[in-house]
Amino acid sequence: MKITLNKALLPTYELVISKLGRENVYLVGGCVRDTLLGRETSDLDFCCSLSPEVIHQAFEDSLYFEKYGTVSFKHDKNHATIAALRKESDYKDYRHPGKVIFVKTIEEDFRRRDFTINSLYVDGNFDVIDPTGRGLKDLTNKIICLIGNFNQKLREDPLRILRACRFKLELGFTYSEETKKAMIEEEHLIGQLNPQKIKEELHKCPKKYQENMIEELHLKDYCCIIEHR
Repeated sequence: MKITLNKALLPTYELVISKLGRENVYLVGGCVRDTLLGRETSDLDFCCSLSPEVIHQAFEDSLYFEKYGTVSFKHDKNHATIAALRKESDYKDYRHPGKVIFVKTIEEDFRRRDFTINSLYVDGNFDVIDPTGRGLKDLTNKIICLIGNFNQKLREDPLRILRACRFKLELGFTYSEETKKAMIEEEHLIGQLNPQKIKEELHKCPKKYQENMIEELHLKDYCCIIEHR
Protein backbone atom coordinates (compact mmCIF):
# COMPACT_ATOMS: atom_id res chain seq x y z
CA MET A 1 0.00 0.00 0.00
CA LYS A 2 1.28 3.44 -0.91
CA ILE A 3 0.51 6.83 0.60
CA THR A 4 0.03 10.17 -1.15
CA LEU A 5 1.17 13.20 0.84
CA ASN A 6 -0.60 16.51 0.68
CA LYS A 7 1.29 18.82 -1.68
CA ALA A 8 1.80 21.34 1.12
CA LEU A 9 3.87 18.76 3.03
CA LEU A 10 6.14 17.78 0.15
CA PRO A 11 8.70 20.64 0.39
CA THR A 12 9.38 19.80 4.05
CA TYR A 13 9.49 16.09 3.29
CA GLU A 14 11.97 16.61 0.45
CA LEU A 15 14.14 18.84 2.65
CA VAL A 16 14.50 16.07 5.23
CA ILE A 17 15.12 13.43 2.58
CA SER A 18 17.77 15.56 0.87
CA LYS A 19 19.73 16.01 4.10
CA LEU A 20 19.42 12.53 5.61
CA GLY A 21 18.91 10.21 2.64
CA ARG A 22 15.74 8.57 1.39
CA GLU A 23 16.92 5.14 2.57
CA ASN A 24 17.43 6.34 6.17
CA VAL A 25 14.15 8.12 6.90
CA TYR A 26 10.57 7.05 7.58
CA LEU A 27 7.42 9.03 8.16
CA VAL A 28 5.55 7.76 11.20
CA GLY A 29 2.79 8.57 13.65
CA GLY A 30 0.05 11.14 13.35
CA CYS A 31 1.04 12.37 9.89
CA VAL A 32 0.66 8.88 8.44
CA ARG A 33 -2.52 8.16 10.38
CA ASP A 34 -4.21 11.42 9.42
CA THR A 35 -3.14 11.24 5.76
CA LEU A 36 -4.60 7.74 5.44
CA LEU A 37 -7.81 9.00 7.07
CA GLY A 38 -7.99 11.95 4.66
CA ARG A 39 -7.43 14.47 7.44
CA GLU A 40 -5.34 17.59 6.97
CA THR A 41 -2.14 17.98 8.97
CA SER A 42 0.84 20.32 9.05
CA ASP A 43 2.93 18.13 11.37
CA LEU A 44 5.45 15.67 9.99
CA ASP A 45 7.00 13.11 12.31
CA PHE A 46 10.05 11.28 10.98
CA CYS A 47 12.21 8.56 12.44
CA CYS A 48 15.72 7.94 11.19
CA SER A 49 18.23 5.11 11.35
CA LEU A 50 21.15 7.55 11.57
CA SER A 51 22.66 8.58 14.90
CA PRO A 52 21.29 11.57 16.85
CA GLU A 53 24.58 13.39 16.28
CA VAL A 54 24.31 13.05 12.50
CA ILE A 55 20.67 14.16 12.54
CA HIS A 56 21.53 17.20 14.64
CA GLN A 57 24.44 18.13 12.39
CA ALA A 58 22.08 18.12 9.41
CA PHE A 59 19.70 20.51 11.21
CA GLU A 60 21.98 22.56 13.44
CA ASP A 61 19.51 25.41 13.91
CA SER A 62 16.73 23.13 15.13
CA LEU A 63 15.57 22.48 18.67
CA TYR A 64 17.58 19.47 19.85
CA PHE A 65 16.75 17.00 22.64
CA GLU A 66 19.91 14.97 23.02
CA LYS A 67 18.58 12.30 25.41
CA TYR A 68 15.82 11.27 23.01
CA GLY A 69 17.75 11.95 19.82
CA THR A 70 15.15 14.32 18.38
CA VAL A 71 15.25 17.58 16.47
CA SER A 72 12.26 19.84 15.80
CA PHE A 73 11.89 22.78 13.44
CA LYS A 74 9.44 24.74 11.33
CA HIS A 75 9.63 24.82 7.56
CA ASP A 76 7.18 26.81 5.45
CA LYS A 77 3.94 26.36 7.40
CA ASN A 78 4.83 22.87 8.57
CA HIS A 79 6.29 21.57 11.81
CA ALA A 80 8.75 18.69 11.57
CA THR A 81 10.20 16.39 14.22
CA ILE A 82 12.93 13.87 13.42
CA ALA A 83 13.74 11.17 15.97
CA ALA A 84 16.50 8.61 15.92
CA LEU A 85 15.12 5.06 16.07
CA ARG A 86 15.20 3.96 19.68
CA LYS A 87 14.12 1.57 22.43
CA GLU A 88 12.89 2.82 25.80
CA SER A 89 12.66 1.19 29.23
CA ASP A 90 12.83 1.80 33.00
CA TYR A 91 9.94 4.23 33.33
CA LYS A 92 10.22 5.51 36.90
CA ASP A 93 8.11 8.68 37.02
CA TYR A 94 4.99 7.48 35.16
CA ARG A 95 6.02 9.58 32.19
CA HIS A 96 9.64 9.40 30.97
CA PRO A 97 11.90 6.44 30.19
CA GLY A 98 14.97 6.16 32.37
CA LYS A 99 16.85 4.25 29.69
CA VAL A 100 17.05 5.08 25.99
CA ILE A 101 18.98 2.95 23.48
CA PHE A 102 19.34 4.04 19.88
CA VAL A 103 18.71 1.29 17.34
CA LYS A 104 18.73 0.76 13.58
CA THR A 105 15.40 -0.87 12.69
CA ILE A 106 11.72 0.01 12.91
CA GLU A 107 11.11 -3.54 14.21
CA GLU A 108 12.80 -2.38 17.42
CA ASP A 109 11.45 1.18 17.38
CA PHE A 110 7.74 0.44 17.05
CA ARG A 111 7.52 -1.36 20.39
CA ARG A 112 7.93 1.90 22.32
CA ARG A 113 4.94 3.50 20.61
CA ASP A 114 1.44 3.74 22.05
CA PHE A 115 -1.26 2.57 19.61
CA THR A 116 -1.28 0.44 16.49
CA ILE A 117 -2.74 3.28 14.39
CA ASN A 118 0.19 5.50 15.41
CA SER A 119 2.76 2.84 14.51
CA LEU A 120 2.48 2.91 10.75
CA TYR A 121 5.70 3.83 8.95
CA VAL A 122 6.19 5.14 5.41
CA ASP A 123 9.49 4.48 3.65
CA GLY A 124 11.27 6.49 0.96
CA ASN A 125 9.13 4.90 -1.75
CA PHE A 126 5.93 5.98 0.05
CA ASP A 127 5.12 2.36 0.91
CA VAL A 128 3.26 1.87 4.20
CA ILE A 129 4.90 -0.55 6.66
CA ASP A 130 2.75 -2.04 9.44
CA PRO A 131 5.09 -3.70 11.98
CA THR A 132 2.32 -4.50 14.47
CA GLY A 133 0.42 -6.41 11.78
CA ARG A 134 -2.85 -4.74 12.70
CA GLY A 135 -2.36 -0.97 12.36
CA LEU A 136 -3.98 -0.73 8.93
CA LYS A 137 -6.80 -3.06 9.98
CA ASP A 138 -7.47 -1.03 13.12
CA LEU A 139 -7.44 2.19 11.10
CA THR A 140 -9.99 0.73 8.68
CA ASN A 141 -12.16 -0.64 11.50
CA LYS A 142 -11.80 2.55 13.57
CA ILE A 143 -10.27 0.88 16.61
CA ILE A 144 -7.89 2.26 19.25
CA CYS A 145 -5.58 -0.56 20.35
CA LEU A 146 -2.50 -0.43 22.56
CA ILE A 147 0.76 -2.14 21.61
CA GLY A 148 2.47 -4.82 23.68
CA ASN A 149 1.46 -5.52 27.27
CA PHE A 150 -1.56 -3.25 27.55
CA ASN A 151 -1.50 -2.66 31.30
CA GLN A 152 2.25 -2.20 31.35
CA LYS A 153 2.03 0.33 28.53
CA LEU A 154 -0.34 2.46 30.61
CA ARG A 155 1.71 2.05 33.78
CA GLU A 156 4.76 3.35 31.96
CA ASP A 157 2.91 6.50 30.93
CA PRO A 158 -0.67 7.08 32.17
CA LEU A 159 -0.99 10.03 29.79
CA ARG A 160 -1.69 7.34 27.19
CA ILE A 161 -5.06 6.85 28.86
CA LEU A 162 -5.96 10.43 28.03
CA ARG A 163 -4.52 10.12 24.52
CA ALA A 164 -6.62 7.02 23.85
CA CYS A 165 -9.76 8.82 24.96
CA ARG A 166 -8.91 11.92 22.92
CA PHE A 167 -8.28 9.90 19.76
CA LYS A 168 -11.50 7.96 20.28
CA LEU A 169 -13.56 11.14 20.56
CA GLU A 170 -11.70 13.15 17.92
CA LEU A 171 -11.63 10.39 15.30
CA GLY A 172 -14.95 8.72 16.12
CA PHE A 173 -13.20 5.41 16.94
CA THR A 174 -13.85 2.77 19.59
CA TYR A 175 -11.46 0.97 21.96
CA SER A 176 -10.46 -2.63 21.48
CA GLU A 177 -11.83 -4.74 24.33
CA GLU A 178 -8.33 -5.35 25.73
CA THR A 179 -7.49 -1.64 25.61
CA LYS A 180 -10.74 -0.66 27.32
CA LYS A 181 -10.16 -3.22 30.07
CA ALA A 182 -6.61 -1.98 30.69
CA MET A 183 -7.76 1.65 30.76
CA ILE A 184 -10.36 0.89 33.42
CA GLU A 185 -7.87 -1.07 35.53
CA GLU A 186 -5.16 1.60 35.32
CA GLU A 187 -7.28 4.76 35.34
CA HIS A 188 -6.23 5.55 38.92
CA LEU A 189 -2.72 6.26 37.62
CA ILE A 190 -3.97 9.49 36.10
CA GLY A 191 -3.53 10.82 39.63
CA GLN A 192 0.24 10.39 39.23
CA LEU A 193 0.36 12.89 36.36
CA ASN A 194 1.17 16.56 36.64
CA PRO A 195 -2.20 18.39 36.54
CA GLN A 196 -0.77 20.68 33.87
CA LYS A 197 -0.19 17.67 31.61
CA ILE A 198 -3.81 16.65 32.10
CA LYS A 199 -4.95 20.12 31.09
CA GLU A 200 -2.67 20.18 28.05
CA GLU A 201 -4.00 16.87 26.77
CA LEU A 202 -7.57 17.99 27.41
CA HIS A 203 -6.98 21.19 25.44
CA LYS A 204 -5.79 19.14 22.45
CA CYS A 205 -9.24 17.57 22.29
CA PRO A 206 -11.81 19.48 20.19
CA LYS A 207 -13.85 21.70 22.52
CA LYS A 208 -17.11 19.96 21.69
CA TYR A 209 -15.73 16.71 23.13
CA GLN A 210 -13.90 18.03 26.18
CA GLU A 211 -16.81 17.51 28.57
CA ASN A 212 -17.12 13.93 27.30
CA MET A 213 -13.44 13.37 28.03
CA ILE A 214 -13.73 14.84 31.54
CA GLU A 215 -16.75 12.66 32.30
CA GLU A 216 -15.42 9.43 30.81
CA LEU A 217 -12.07 9.59 32.62
CA HIS A 218 -13.40 11.23 35.80
CA LEU A 219 -10.78 13.95 35.38
CA LYS A 220 -12.34 16.14 38.06
CA ASP A 221 -11.32 13.45 40.53
CA TYR A 222 -7.66 13.83 39.58
CA CYS A 223 -7.35 17.55 38.93
CA CYS A 224 -9.20 20.02 41.15
CA ILE A 225 -9.25 22.86 38.63
CA ILE A 226 -9.50 22.05 34.93
CA GLU A 227 -9.58 25.14 32.76
CA HIS A 228 -11.02 23.48 29.71
CA ARG A 229 -12.88 26.36 28.13
